[in-house]
Amino acid sequence: MIDPLTHVIALLMTLVVSGPVAHRYRPFLAAGAGFVFLTLFAPTASLFLLFSIAEVWCICRLVDKRPRNDNWRKYAPYLLLLNLFFVDFHALLLGWYVQTVGISFALIRLFMTAKQLVSSRKDLRSEYGRWLFTATFYLPAIIIGPIFSGLDLRKQALAGEQPLKRVSRTYRHLFGGLVLAVLVAPYFGDMIVYGLAALLPPFLMLFAAFWGQSLIAENSSRLMGYRLPQNFNKPWLASDIRDFWRRWHVSMAQFIMQYIYLPLTLRGVSPRKATVAAFLFMGLWHKVAPGYLLWGLGHGLLMALWPPASADRPRWFNWVERTVTLIAVICLSYVANHAFG
Repeated sequence: MIDPLTHVIALLMTLVVSGPVAHRYRPFLAAGAGFVFLTLFAPTASLFLLFSIAEVWCICRLVDKRPRNDNWRKYAPYLLLLNLFFVDFHALLLGWYVQTVGISFALIRLFMTAKQLVSSRKDLRSEYGRWLFTATFYLPAIIIGPIFSGLDLRKQALAGEQPLKRVSRTYRHLFGGLVLAVLVAPYFGDMIVYGLAALLPPFLMLFAAFWGQSLIAENSSRLMGYRLPQNFNKPWLASDIRDFWRRWHVSMAQFIMQYIYLPLTLRGVSPRKATVAAFLFMGLWHKVAPGYLLWGLGHGLLMALWPPASADRPRWFNWVERTVTLIAVICLSYVANHAFG
């Protein structure tokens, strides 16, 4: 894994260089910097993502002349999701282990960009390459970061630069993300606790690292004049499991709802089965392993079967529901990351 401090130093250098650059060109500058950064620390990952961009560019060019309701136009970009298996099986394919950092997130951004490109009513063929490249290597989100489409950045580029409000808060959140990722996460990682309490430190380590990296991505991008989706919105306040997924890794939850859950329901799959399938995909996206399959199945079943909220319930029941939600999330996180060694 790339050290978050190294990532922040590269971001600060890019921010300095991007100052005199016109607003509409900053995403390409950030993507170029991200490509150089990833090539230095994970050259095989960078090369594989370049191959994936070429693959998606070919798919887009092949289907963009087909009728809008054509199934190839709708579903051909899903072939890119097969590339996710490179992360888990590259050692088997290549014969040796390499750094695959950033691939899983970049492929989802690349997929979203491809889907929106082929479904756009505008002729964007001349812009395919630049926005596919930008979505893949955008430096603020190169390690973890929120999930977004390259066309989200294009829209902001065309809108022109907007005044940055609350600059001090942006820098404060950027620094807070660095503290979470560099200091707080390792602190929980080194904590030794026994009994059932041992479930908590690994979860807090994961949360601090992930939240910290998301804050770094969101606020460094904001300093460049571009807004990324908010990835965490106080998940500890979640009232139930559905509310939890409206607060935890928000951009990924929205992705699986839009691109996995909805297409399945439109094909006639029941909402409950589609929910379970969507979260099984999310588990596989994290890692092809028994722990993450159980994690995805557990979250999918909880989302599908959790009873709807009722206004006439006593207040104490709401607190019980909050507590059960957090316990379920922490236990499933332990199953995914530690139960199978």
